[in-house]
Amino acid sequence: MSNQNSTRRGFFQKLGLTVGAAALIETEALADINLNRFSSEEDRKSFLLTYETWVNDYIEVVEKEKLLKSDISNKHRIMELSDQASGWQEQIKEYLQHDDFKNKYISLSKKFAESITPELEA
Repeated sequence: MSNQNSTRRGFFQKLGLTVGAAALIETEALADINLNRFSSEEDRKSFLLTYETWVNDYIEVVEKEKLLKSDISNKHRIMELSDQASGWQEQIKEYLQHDDFKNKYISLSKKFAESITPELEA
């Protein structure tokens, strides 16, 4: 189980869902991003709705995993959700340049982190 937790932790760190990742947005490495290159306010709102649904779904499967560690279908669902989020990193980096997105994203990410952190440290 420790290896699974390590893999899961690595995935989420790579995805940038930890609250600490928000601090990286202020670095010079991202300063040259054109704020409107790939996004509009509607795009960001749509993504946040998708992300909020994803966070709630993931919390649900993590809670189920805590109770039923041998549930194979739940493990498959965790993998499906991880796959769904695997391509979001660049999009999130760009969207975080916008305050309308950043505040809601950080709030959702905190909710997410609070639900999975005890599982990762176990």
